[in-house]
Amino acid sequence: MGYEVPGELAVWFALVTNVLAGISFLLAARGKAAFETLAHRSYHLFVIFASLAVAYLLYLFFSNNFAFKYVYEYSRSAESFLYVLSGLWGGQEGTYLLWLFMNALCGYLILRWAAQYKDYAMAVFSLVNLFFLLILVKLSPFAQLPVPASDGLGLNPLLRDPWMVIHPPVIFAGYAVAAVPFAIAMAALIRHEYTGWVNRVFPWVALSALLIGAGNVLGGYWAYKTLGWGGYWAWDPVENSSFVPWVIALALLHGLIIERRGGGLRRINLLLSAFVFLLVVYGTFLTRSGVLEEFSVHSFTDLGVNVFLVGFMILFTAMTVLLFILRARGIPSAPVDLSYFGREFAMLAALTVLLAFGVIVLFWSSLPILTSTFTAEPRAADIATYNTFALPLAIIMAFLLTSSPYLKFTAYRLPFAGGKVALALAAAAVVGFGLFYFLLSTGLTFSILFTLVVGGMLVYLFKSDLRKSLLPALAVFLITIGVAAAFGVSDYLYLLFFATAAMAATANVISLAEFLPCRWKLMGGEVTHFGFGLMLIGVLASSALGSSEKLVIGRGQSAEADSYGLTVQYLGMVNDLEHPNNELILTLDQGAGPDEIHPQLYFSERMGGIMRKPFIERSLLYDLYLAPEDVQAGGNTNGLTLKKGEARRIGDIKVSFSDFEMGGHMDPRTSGMRVLARVDVEYEGTVSTITPVVVHTEDSTGRPTVISEPARFVVADQEYSMSIERILADEGAVILSIPGLLPDTPADRLVLDVSRKPGINLVWLGTTLILLGCLISVIRRREELVKARGWRS
Repeated sequence: MGYEVPGELAVWFALVTNVLAGISFLLAARGKAAFETLAHRSYHLFVIFASLAVAYLLYLFFSNNFAFKYVYEYSRSAESFLYVLSGLWGGQEGTYLLWLFMNALCGYLILRWAAQYKDYAMAVFSLVNLFFLLILVKLSPFAQLPVPASDGLGLNPLLRDPWMVIHPPVIFAGYAVAAVPFAIAMAALIRHEYTGWVNRVFPWVALSALLIGAGNVLGGYWAYKTLGWGGYWAWDPVENSSFVPWVIALALLHGLIIERRGGGLRRINLLLSAFVFLLVVYGTFLTRSGVLEEFSVHSFTDLGVNVFLVGFMILFTAMTVLLFILRARGIPSAPVDLSYFGREFAMLAALTVLLAFGVIVLFWSSLPILTSTFTAEPRAADIATYNTFALPLAIIMAFLLTSSPYLKFTAYRLPFAGGKVALALAAAAVVGFGLFYFLLSTGLTFSILFTLVVGGMLVYLFKSDLRKSLLPALAVFLITIGVAAAFGVSDYLYLLFFATAAMAATANVISLAEFLPCRWKLMGGEVTHFGFGLMLIGVLASSALGSSEKLVIGRGQSAEADSYGLTVQYLGMVNDLEHPNNELILTLDQGAGPDEIHPQLYFSERMGGIMRKPFIERSLLYDLYLAPEDVQAGGNTNGLTLKKGEARRIGDIKVSFSDFEMGGHMDPRTSGMRVLARVDVEYEGTVSTITPVVVHTEDSTGRPTVISEPARFVVADQEYSMSIERILADEGAVILSIPGLLPDTPADRLVLDVSRKPGINLVWLGTTLILLGCLISVIRRREELVKARGWRS
């Protein structure tokens, strides 16, 4: 039996038992109770075989079995434990297997919590599992190479980062959980019975939103600290493929609250429960079909499974649409309270904004497919296109979140509402259009948004209790405009953005006091909305208020970044551009003396391009971000070659190489082998002995690397740096570089982007609070589900 047999058998047995479970659950749902036991036992077996397949693939990774194509492509013998582990989800085959495994575990959520919807939901869920199993039969992670390799290619260098160890499992867990509400929604439509369905799906929609959101945040943080382009979100179509399901899941949470309180929006919620999952399937198609290969650095190539991706996308969509059309007229649903002062209206408005945002992002993300199909010139939307609608929608969302903590679910009718509303909107319009649009030419978008936000807030002030509650937020609104203007913000739209975001954050953080310390499980929404306000401030501050300066620095030379009052000196590279994880040697002087820093720049044969990893200096108010872009080759790179006892003159300076001094192979200072060159520098009769050092050690991934420790000396009041470029052990010689002194010193030039990211910490704090709010919501909704069933938690 070949080594591939156990893994492939596990996949095949998983497929058979999953099909048997699906058919048995369907028969049980149709009233044949005798199949209930068979259905459960078959599903348990399916979970066991799916787990065995994952365990066996992990065994192959950790045993360095490079006879397997997938192990060969995503691991190597010198890889660290974490990166061997993450090799499991380094490519398409492994991620489908991981996704199947998580899906298998999520089936137990339905078995335990779906109650009357369980059997139909499990039949649908088994169909979802079949999707992955057929792909794994076609695209097996257990395929072998014609000839076993002695070592593997290793993980994609961009994925060798601790954040990428956890990002994929988190986001695939979110995708797997998204299939649970989908299956229960389909079961509710099949049964045409909706009693309590909202309680069955609520916790899992919240959990899916939490996990997919966490995956997006982790991916954004990884991009910021690893890719070196200075941002964390590029509206890349592949990024958007996981962003859109998250936004729609957040919209659905608002709809579920409305349905749970008053029974409204049931049809929309059923559809959205399905579409969160359908968007995950569509996003999988976008990411893995190869259609975005020319438009996204994150895209996978087509590995021949498009027929499955398209087939299941059509199948699941057709199932959803057909069931909904058949059942729609008979789905009971209550009207939504559309009172402007009611919380249901605010939630419906938030749902609408989120839904519109998701649909627009989905459209622009699909532009490569649309233009490929209907035009001769395929193209993708640029970042400016996304920002055009994202910024106004964010302002409207922040406005809605300002009042939501203080609105009630009880109906309220404002006396003389028509006249008061007209008066408030008219006053806002006079300023928004009369002053800003016509006199100050601020643009139509700003004038419309200003009228909506200011007019909307004025209407709220007609209600006495809201007036009292909203005054602090309104004060912050005005103060923020003044502060932002003082910091140089002159764009009116940006001022309104900052002000509404700060207003929303203030209103929600004040409202938290109502829930602490005993009612914290009720404050998930307020924590999320507080985080949303902070995140918006951080997003705009770090992008619109940030600045950058391009420096071109010759080796051994310094350059000043005038905007930031700092000096950067380029001293060379630890290795060369062809060396994996090659580091640049720079000094950064911000007025308190130079500190040596090591951003990375190297050519990756695996990726076929230059990899960049920035140096980031963090502080409370901003990040200083130094991103190397390129090293432009100079002239002769031979340096000064000297044998032991040999001396050479460079102008009036005499340089003599005495000897090497070698440390142990495990030098306690470096955990590597340390080689020191003893060099005498003589000028006007004065001799200085200096000792440049080179250390042969291993980097964090276990790869051999060389660290240079230059020695400095002063001649005629000029400081120089001498480094060991190479050691020619067979010849007893050394090659030295002395930037600024040797005529044949390497003269390459570093192109460095220096930027400052003000408020970036608000992005991370805000997104963390959003996720914390989702977590609180999961806990609350699960407890409600337990109470609804009369179970003990």
